Amino acid sequence: MWVPDHFADPYEPNSPWFEGWTLLAALASLTNRIRVGTLVSSIPLRNPAVLARQALTVDHISNGRLEFGLGTGVSWDPVYSMIGIENWPPQERVTRFHEVVKIVDLCLRNRVTTYKGEYYQFKDAVMIPRPIQQPRPPRSRLGKWDHLC
Repeated sequence: MWVPDHFADPYEPNSPWFEGWTLLAALASLTNRIRVGTLVSSIPLRNPAVLARQALTVDHISNGRLEFGLGTGVSWDPVYSMIGIENWPPQERVTRFHEVVKIVDLCLRNRVTTYKGEYYQFKDAVMIPRPIQQPRPPRSRLGKWDHLC
């Protein structure tokens, strides 16, 4: 079961919409066999360490049924102006994506992570409890992050 990860429907922003990770946690708690994931997580919407924590939480709520997809976010998404975030130029979007993939992977594989990159820096991010799926939840067949780790 896959849910989109946007602040609002990018095609019809005035239509009813729920936040993806919250919805995914609710769906995972109501099921016990199906795999769950985002279609895919849009990196501009949240800090990568927070995103890793959200994935860790849903991995536990789902009892290890999370598949994790990451995406750069689309340049034409009206959400950026709605929530007051910058619409990154293409090269920055790609560079940030590479950093986010690395950060999320490090956070989910390690108990404590420090990272200093071009766009993201943090110190001693603690990730306890550890993910149920080791070394971390697998990538979704829809996301493309394993080849970058």
